[in-house]
Amino acid sequence: MKYFFSVCLALTALTATASVTSQSTSPIIQPKIVGGELADKGDWPWMAALVFTHNEVITSLDVAGISYQSTPFSNSPTGQVSANLIDCGIGDGQCDSATDKVCLISRGEIDFSVKVDNCQSSGGVGAIIFNNAAGDINGTLGENFSGNIPVVAISQDDGATLLNMIGSLANININPQQQIAQSANCGASFIGEKWVLTAAHCVDDANINLLKVNVGEYDLSDGANNAKAIKRIYMHPEYNEGSAFNNDIALIELEETVDHPAISLVDLDTTNQLALANSMVTVIGWGNQTAYGPNEATPANTQPDKLHQVELSLLSNTQCKDKLVQAYSDLDGINYTTQQVGITDSMICAEFIGGGKGSCQGDSGGPLLVNTNQGWQQIGIVSYGIGCADAAFPDVYARTGKFTDWVNEITTGIAIEPSYDFAITPENSAQSHQLTVSNNSSHTANLTFTLIPDKIGSTGFTLNTDDCSSLAAKQSCQIEVSFAASTIGQHRMRILVNSNDENIPTNQAYISAQAIAANSDINTQLSNGSSELLWFSGGDKPWSIDNVEAAIISGDIEGGQQSSVMMTFTGAGNLSFQWKVSSEENTDDPELPYDALYLFVDGEQVDFISGEVAYTKVNIPNLAEGEHQIIWLYLKDENTDAGKDQGSLRNVQFIPDALPAISTPPVQAESKSSGGSVYYILLLLGLLKLIRRRI
Repeated sequence: MKYFFSVCLALTALTATASVTSQSTSPIIQPKIVGGELADKGDWPWMAALVFTHNEVITSLDVAGISYQSTPFSNSPTGQVSANLIDCGIGDGQCDSATDKVCLISRGEIDFSVKVDNCQSSGGVGAIIFNNAAGDINGTLGENFSGNIPVVAISQDDGATLLNMIGSLANININPQQQIAQSANCGASFIGEKWVLTAAHCVDDANINLLKVNVGEYDLSDGANNAKAIKRIYMHPEYNEGSAFNNDIALIELEETVDHPAISLVDLDTTNQLALANSMVTVIGWGNQTAYGPNEATPANTQPDKLHQVELSLLSNTQCKDKLVQAYSDLDGINYTTQQVGITDSMICAEFIGGGKGSCQGDSGGPLLVNTNQGWQQIGIVSYGIGCADAAFPDVYARTGKFTDWVNEITTGIAIEPSYDFAITPENSAQSHQLTVSNNSSHTANLTFTLIPDKIGSTGFTLNTDDCSSLAAKQSCQIEVSFAASTIGQHRMRILVNSNDENIPTNQAYISAQAIAANSDINTQLSNGSSELLWFSGGDKPWSIDNVEAAIISGDIEGGQQSSVMMTFTGAGNLSFQWKVSSEENTDDPELPYDALYLFVDGEQVDFISGEVAYTKVNIPNLAEGEHQIIWLYLKDENTDAGKDQGSLRNVQFIPDALPAISTPPVQAESKSSGGSVYYILLLLGLLKLIRRRI
């Protein structure tokens, strides 16, 4: 059974009684839920928001003294203009008598830039484009637009009104001052100087060029002019190890030091005592305000602009495990054990007795707080829950007291990027990567680096640390890590950093790689033994030959495993192939598949199929000159088998520019329709992360 697993959590408060239907053992919480209490501004000065920012151009429009709502076009010139209004139809040509007028133009199939150019070339000094359907216009004039008259968009209804006001004075103003707007991604907490604490799952694969941190935030609608740029992110190197969302903590280093009140962390002994005493705690955030049960779909977004708070009770880990064992057992009608519910020593639980209050989507990464004799301190980080604010399922937080040494090592000592994965590397080839090492202490440190196998039999890694033998205070350097794929299999090592000054704490990093073997059988099956196309396969189980369909099929893997096949070649040209899959599909959220066959082109994930998908042809045109790696990866999550549980590949063709095709003998594709769907993602990924769920 699948449960809705909330990992970007929100504050919820119950205003209607929870009920249980006779048809289901799942607790059903009625949707009449409102947020927890509105927090008082200034109570939580160290609260921070991880935000995506964008420039918001301010426009205004009035005609005959009446204001109309308007929106800007991307790349529109800014400025202010006042002139009489003239009807220019759909703007498909010169507009008669438009000299020194504002052109009123209807939307149509003609490019917006062409409409505006026609207005300006007719002597117009500004343009208003109204929609030809309900809704707003979100348009652009294009990066190459060369006009210089201001342009705004209005609704269809307002356009109809203005058609009856031709000749009236129109005032357009596009403010050159841009307001920085923001949308919250997660919560966080400011712990001093340039350091912010959040959940690892909030920043997993984050692009620091798009994400910022707004320290001391209260009202998200007030803009992001004070949002700070991110310099570096340190995810805990053992995040997700041993259990889903284990060690769900990350440190964010800002580009600049911030002069602002900071929150301190409760030590581990005090944390344990407070949990045993079921002490009261407070969680704060901007998350969703609607509760729902473990088998209910995530409700519509009801996240507030202003910070909210709710008071909960801590649970000991023993109490939390016992409650979850009971909840899962009641829900599924089978007996669970405490080992199966996923609670580790790095987690802490909290609940509102009776349900209806707790954290939900949008609160992730925010602080769980306790009022001690030292004032407010942080005891947890919002991590995950089953549903939201369900009486049977406590909320789960990262136990910050467990990580105080790790935090100190990075913020006051020698910090190294916590992990790097070389991912899939073909046999007898090599890769290298540079890791940044920073001295966040106040003293120069002489450093040494040691490689220690973290997985039995791991080999192939080497270090070049010449540039980091001595590192001045507050400075950074880089070490080069190389991997030579001489031994087939998965490899993982730790890099230990040692300082000559025992008073300077040091950190460690994890590096991993997967070497896959050359496969002549696949080469014969799919490339007629060509020396131009080289094939490799590996993972937990390699791909194998399917002579019935002149294809290859993924290995017989178990939950949490993967089977990969790689083709390498050099040159420019066009690639095509047919693939199919028979797997478990996530029908609730198809873009986050449970089990799927993925396609990577030169390190970029460009496609995947999941469910029951018959042979489908894929074309990858215009590959540039150079070396190319194409990877097909079948990946299973940890739960549930469905269908044949395998991916298939055939009819692979690479047609070099101006040369005959290198291919397999063609096989007629099946004509039956598929029961699955193809979803396209354009993400740069080093190694695919496993989608984890409860059963």
